[in-house]
Amino acid sequence: MNKKVLIAMSGGVDSTLTAHIMKEKGYDVIGCTIKFFDEQEEAIRDGEKAAKELGIDWYWADYTSYFKEDVMAYFIRTYLQGKTPNPCAHCNRHAKFNYLFREMKAKGADMIASGHYAKKVKIGDQYFFAKGADAMKDQSYYLCLLKDYQREVIEFPLGDMEKTEVKALAAKLGLSVADKEESQDICFLKGGDYRQFLEEKLDPAAIKKGWFIKDGERFKEHEGIIYYTIGQRKGLGIGYHEPLFVKSIDGKTGDIVVCGKDEVTGRGVKVHDMVFPSEHDRVFRAEVRVRYRMAPVGCMVEIHPDNKATILFDKPEFAPTPGQIACVYENDVVSCGGYIESVF
Repeated sequence: MNKKVLIAMSGGVDSTLTAHIMKEKGYDVIGCTIKFFDEQEEAIRDGEKAAKELGIDWYWADYTSYFKEDVMAYFIRTYLQGKTPNPCAHCNRHAKFNYLFREMKAKGADMIASGHYAKKVKIGDQYFFAKGADAMKDQSYYLCLLKDYQREVIEFPLGDMEKTEVKALAAKLGLSVADKEESQDICFLKGGDYRQFLEEKLDPAAIKKGWFIKDGERFKEHEGIIYYTIGQRKGLGIGYHEPLFVKSIDGKTGDIVVCGKDEVTGRGVKVHDMVFPSEHDRVFRAEVRVRYRMAPVGCMVEIHPDNKATILFDKPEFAPTPGQIACVYENDVVSCGGYIESVF
């Protein structure tokens, strides 16, 4: 009997080609489109259409009520705390692959296949994710929070491919999604601004207001902490003789410290809810990304009890941000990752 694989089908070219590759390898393929929020009719329609073109079984599963709490509530709550969330990394662990794992079990499948641009490697008895071959599309950063049981069953057939190869092969196969445009935004914002989303979800009284602080002095009142992020320069509404940047946001007082660019740096970060192998040196050298669009930088990592860690950069980095994700690499392999608690 062929192994059964559940394909995470979004209706795009990556997931569609993933399904094709797994079918060609001889797996018993089932396509599944997860409904995370309302107004996803297009994704469901495209997922069904792609499955029909490939001649595979397909269905959709409704997780909208779970997603509201697992991701949207986290997104809102993090901004109210004066931090900046990373909904995609958070979703992969707590929502997307969590829901797919449930569906895999329900369908009696052996594994999950996804169109992410990342690789999977086995070191000793443990599975890890590594950088994808396409440096511009590599998504390993967003996968650093996944746990052992999730890593064991997930496969990435596109990990060794460039995006241009994927689109060319899809076109060669005559798949209708070959030229479909990709969405680069946070999915549930539907192309809108996150501030507008928060305004629609929140009572105005819940939006903490306070002061811009410079050199320890109150400078100007601001509109509310949800409208600002660490490292922000534009849109502050401050008239000053030099550019000012957001250095820190206090979720309790509502005060926001602003300063010159050189001061918006950190030597390191404290991280919580860290996911790392059970057997690892307590202190080790590595590289880290503290946001997706940055090259990994050298660092020292010290692992603490209770899934916490301290990461010290080789040199100060611009605007490390509480709430964001620190992804640690060793030789291009994701060794651990967690949520930034504070910057020092």
